[in-house]
Amino acid sequence: MQRQIQKNNGTLLHKKVVARKMGCKSVEEYNRRMARREKNLKEMEDNKDGK
Repeated sequence: MQRQIQKNNGTLLHKKVVARKMGCKSVEEYNRRMARREKNLKEMEDNKDGK
């Protein structure tokens, strides 16, 4: 449902296109980078709250 709404609004992002824009060679590499990014952001947020 969410995907259909995004498609209708023209805001649907295809992972392959986003990965290329970020300089990743594949969607698999993009997924790894995004997972690492989420983890790092969460750690930074936790550290900020701890101070």
